[in-house]
Amino acid sequence: MSDSSEPAAVKPKRRWAGTAQVVVVIALVLLALLYARAPDNNDAALQIGAGEDPKPLVNVFHPVAGANMLTVAATGSVDVRNRVALTPQVTGRVVSISPSLRVGGTFSAREQLLAIDSRDFQLAVEAAEADVATAESDLKLEQAKSDAARANYDLLHPGEEVPALVARVPQIAQAEARLAATRARQRVAALDLERTVFLLPFDGTVTRTSAEVGQLLTRGQSFGEVFADDAIEIVAPVSADNLKRLGPAVGRRARISDPYRTFDAVVEKVSAELDSRTRFATLYLKVTAEPPVPGTFVDVEIDGPVFADTFLLPDAAEQANDRVWIVADGELRAVSTPTLGRTADGWITPAFDPEDGIVLGAVPGAQEGQAVQIADPGTAAATP
Repeated sequence: MSDSSEPAAVKPKRRWAGTAQVVVVIALVLLALLYARAPDNNDAALQIGAGEDPKPLVNVFHPVAGANMLTVAATGSVDVRNRVALTPQVTGRVVSISPSLRVGGTFSAREQLLAIDSRDFQLAVEAAEADVATAESDLKLEQAKSDAARANYDLLHPGEEVPALVARVPQIAQAEARLAATRARQRVAALDLERTVFLLPFDGTVTRTSAEVGQLLTRGQSFGEVFADDAIEIVAPVSADNLKRLGPAVGRRARISDPYRTFDAVVEKVSAELDSRTRFATLYLKVTAEPPVPGTFVDVEIDGPVFADTFLLPDAAEQANDRVWIVADGELRAVSTPTLGRTADGWITPAFDPEDGIVLGAVPGAQEGQAVQIADPGTAAATP
């Protein structure tokens, strides 16, 4: 059927509806463009405040003045002051060895460590004793001859002094000298016999030995090495500044920590000069308990002097050039304060007026008089 059959009034209505739709679409597009070009409220707020510098937030610390003890921390090692060479004083063949005389073995003072065949030395003692007996007899004979000569001289020359040769004075002196020499040889022989038993006058530990039963040891030639238990010490390097702060360092108490335990120690001595390479001094500490094995690395904490009327500040409070920032009336103020010492808990400085608190941490672009805002002042700490 042909479109010409539609009523004529319908065609104008359709044209009007199409035109309205086009107008609506154009209106929506225009509104969208206007909305996109309108300024954002947030952007406007930022533009309004762009000319103002915001106050940075800072955390502050409120210290309490009191007495604080300086402690110096160092890393040290367990060392042996001196080692003793095992050297026999007589030559002979080993006939017995103590189980303690092995590498790592421990021994007590005057414990027999080995024995050398003593038969030759026993015979030498007996021969020396015989020589002494002979010398004693010779002296007695000379004294008897002297007594007889004196008696005869008195009969022939009553009241006169007996001449020395007649009284056999030189012969008696010679016999006395021979007796003294033989007695000395007897003592030497007895001492050599005593030295066939090898022992040491201290408690110690064996680090090296080559002695075996049947081995011929030679006088003066070493066959091993030991160290005394009381020769163990803690060696700890410290800077010259810390040494000065500890002064006097000798006698200071300390704590030594290895991976398994902590024990007390005392500073016994200080090196006579600084190390030429590190410019550090060396402290030597004596432990008051059984020391760790030599060669162990340990942590050392030495108690120094006590400073009255000081602050113990956390390390975060320290700024450049020994300064701190304090907050006073909402502004930063720089305070220069010398370092008296440091502990594991903080930094010791003389007490000063902290105003509204000491700033912790760095403040970007910080400068004298800069306005700041304290972050949550109600929870500021009073101790490090």
